[in-house]
Order: sequence, then structure tokens, then C-alpha cells
Amino acid sequence: MTSTTRSRLPRRRWATLAATLVCAAGLLAGCSAGGESGADMSAADEAGAVAPDVAADGGAEAGVVGSAVESATQEADRQVVQTGSLRVTVDDPQAAADAVVALAERTGGRVDSRTEHAATDAEAGTASLTIRVPSDEVTATVDAVRELGRVDSIDLDAQDVTAAAQDLDARIRGLELSVARMEDLLARTTTTKDVVDAENALTERQTRLEELQAQRARLADAVALSTLTVELYGPGIVPAAADPGPRSFLDGLAVGWQSFVVALRAVVVVVGVLLPWLAFVGAVVAAWVAAVRWWRRRHPVTGTDDAVVTGAGGPGLPPAAAQASADTTA
Repeated sequence: MTSTTRSRLPRRRWATLAATLVCAAGLLAGCSAGGESGADMSAADEAGAVAPDVAADGGAEAGVVGSAVESATQEADRQVVQTGSLRVTVDDPQAAADAVVALAERTGGRVDSRTEHAATDAEAGTASLTIRVPSDEVTATVDAVRELGRVDSIDLDAQDVTAAAQDLDARIRGLELSVARMEDLLARTTTTKDVVDAENALTERQTRLEELQAQRARLADAVALSTLTVELYGPGIVPAAADPGPRSFLDGLAVGWQSFVVALRAVVVVVGVLLPWLAFVGAVVAAWVAAVRWWRRRHPVTGTDDAVVTGAGGPGLPPAAAQASADTTA
């Protein structure tokens, strides 16, 4: 083997070794890339698998939160008119009425009406009040009235007027827009006829708008202040035990005497009522009789036709009858 051949052999070996190293490096790079891509793919798959669950849970939570918010909004927008009546037996109706008035004013309400009747021998004292209290103070007010005495009855009623309030609000907004358009039209109108027509239409719409606004204000007042009617009664007179009725002759006699006395009292009362009228009528009759007698004394009856003839015909006969009697006798 020559020296030239020997020099070429190490070069080929170095070339082969270099090629082998390059191939090995390429394989290692490919494996690492494939591992990284596989890892990326598995991570992506896991993320894709978890994402629907997270989205589903988030959507459910969002739905729950949304419905809760909507319910809270509807509850806040709900408008209720509350009315009620209470009947309470108290020791002193007037003092209890003062306490109810102070209670209504303390809660920020007012008293619309108040009526009181003092106690008598036959009737117990009473007081009646109509108070207006804030809607959120109704329960506290009822509890406070309970402490005044014995509660005989309580009647509370709540009426939902949300739909009516929303309807009035919509109609008011529509009329406000209509009034604004009519005002703009009236400002741009030039002819007299058009001005008159526009003014009439504007007046009609403004009147309807004011009526609706007044209705809405009354409804808002009824919602804001609940109406409570409080009836206060004093301790009543204890009724006597029921009488079983007479059981013997003496009992019957006593009952008969009592009824006779009652009837006699009634007759005396009737006579007392009629006596002035009887006296007046008697005076009128007496005056008329006296006037007739006086007239007859002043104007006595005279004349041949009225003369009384006494003779054969008998006393008290008129002349013609006496003459006929005389002829018959002859």
C-alpha cells in the first residue's frame, strides 16, 4: 500500500464519523421535537377536555346569577297596596287613641280620621282611627297596637298593583311624547285654523296627561303609605243572666205587674205627648161654641113664618098646621 492510499483512509473515516454524528444529531432533534409536539398535543387535548366542563359550569353559574338578579329586580319593582283593620278592647279608649296617633307619627305616617265617644251608663267608650303608615312599618305597627289591649280581630290585605302602575307609566310616557310633538307642531303652524286645531288637540292631551299623572300619584301614595283602621272599645257592661221565665203564680203575678207598669208608663208618655194638642183643640172648640152663642144672642130669630101658634092644634104648631087641625075638628 502506498503512502497516498494511507493518507486517504483517515479522511474517509473522519467523513464517515462526521456523517454519523450529523445523522445522530438529526434523529435526536426529531425525537425531541416529536416529544415536545406530543406533549403540546396532550396538553391541548386536556385543555379541550376541561374547557367544556368549565364553560358548562360557568354558564350554569351565570344563569343562576342572572335569574337571581332578575328576581331581585322584579321584587324591587313590585308595588303592593296594603290595607288592614284591627279591633282591640282596651281599658281607656281615649288614652289608647292618643297612643295610636303617637305611633303613626313616630313611624313617619299620619292620621286621616279620628272619632271618639265617651263612656256612658249604658254604653262603653269607643274610638275609631284611620292611620297611614309606611308600607315597611305595617308589621311593627300591628305589633305595637297589640300591646294596647286584647286584640279581638285583625284583617290585613295586600293587593299587587304592579301591572296597573306600569300601564299608567307607559300611558304617561306616550302622552308626554304626544304633547311634545303637538307643541312642536303648534310652534311651526302658520294659519289660524291650524293653530286653533293644534291648540285644541294640545289641550285635550294635556288634560288627559294630568289626569293620568294624578292617578299615578294616588297609586304611589297608596303604595308608599298603607291604610290601617283601628277600632278601640272600652270594657263593656256585663249582660245580666238570661231570665228563665216565671215558674209559679207569684212569679207570673210579678211579671204581669211589671208589664202593667211598663204599659202604664207608655200610656202616660203618650198622654204627655198628646196633652198639648188636646188643650189646643179644646181651646179652639170652646172659642167656636162661644162665638156661635154670642151670634145667636145678637141675632134672635123673628117673623110670622117662625112663630109658634098654640091652640087647638096643640102647642108648637105653625099657623097652617093649626088651621088644618081646626078644620078637621069642626
